[in-house]
Amino acid sequence: MKMPITRIPKLDFSLKNNRKVSLPATLGGIARKLPAYCRAVRELKALVRETRPDVIINFFEPLTGIYALTCRHRPPVIAVAHQFMCGHPDYVRAPALRLQQFVMKWFVRLVGAASTRLALSLYEAADLPEKNLTVCPPILRRQLFELHPSPAGNFVLVYLLNHGYAAQIIEWHKKNPHIALHCFYDKPDAPPEFRHDDTLTFHRLDGEKFLRMMAECKFVACTAGFESLSEAAWLGKPMFLVPVENHVEQQINAIDATRLGLGVTETSFNLDRLAELPGRLDNAKFRAWLNRADSLLLQTLERVVHGSQPERLHFFDLKAVESKAA
Repeated sequence: MKMPITRIPKLDFSLKNNRKVSLPATLGGIARKLPAYCRAVRELKALVRETRPDVIINFFEPLTGIYALTCRHRPPVIAVAHQFMCGHPDYVRAPALRLQQFVMKWFVRLVGAASTRLALSLYEAADLPEKNLTVCPPILRRQLFELHPSPAGNFVLVYLLNHGYAAQIIEWHKKNPHIALHCFYDKPDAPPEFRHDDTLTFHRLDGEKFLRMMAECKFVACTAGFESLSEAAWLGKPMFLVPVENHVEQQINAIDATRLGLGVTETSFNLDRLAELPGRLDNAKFRAWLNRADSLLLQTLERVVHGSQPERLHFFDLKAVESKAA
């Protein structure tokens, strides 16, 4: 989009062994960067005064939530994220993760503070006007809807949020060399494509390439990020899910997806349970729900700005802060 972009720092997870979330390192990193975060909130306030937008859209960025909470005279804020389903009566519960869910609930409240919340969901659920919350289908890349999924995929597509999981893929592959695997990961300085052997290929992260291969594959094995779940469900691809360790949001995503019959969940990339997956998902109901995303998003925008059309756009681009191994 040809419009101004201003970069601000963002809160980020720190990882241990490039795999699991380290809570002490994450909290330590946030504490060290507090002065930068305070400056970022002040910068947001100055940018809003200068650009005078009609509405601010926050894609689950906590500093924008703090801005909305601490600034009285400002435009309306719409906060968009699937995490706002946390606390909805129709959302999945995980009794074994009660403490983590409690912490997540309060963090979600901070991000959506003093904002209209648009909760992205894999399924239709009631709006909660008393909480200023509207339930909306996932908002996905336009390229997805141009793809034609192949019913005869002959390989498993693997997405690793953190490259520390690559060792598990290689170990399983040694015992199952007859199953073709294409694996996308975030390994620093990795070549665009590395052919481990005839049936295992690693790919550097490439969003468009990954999406094309998702349409062509038989199964998707991935960590339990909401966008990947939604894209695979749209394409009718059964999923093998491994939520990132100590990442409560992904653990709940995996429970939710399993409850809906989208796939199976494991704690590691031991892919033996691929044999339990169906050949294809019955996704007609999900597709019908997702087709309503644009209209619900526009209705929310129009309601929040009282029927006016936003004329000025300015993007706050979150500077990617590389996760560091603890």
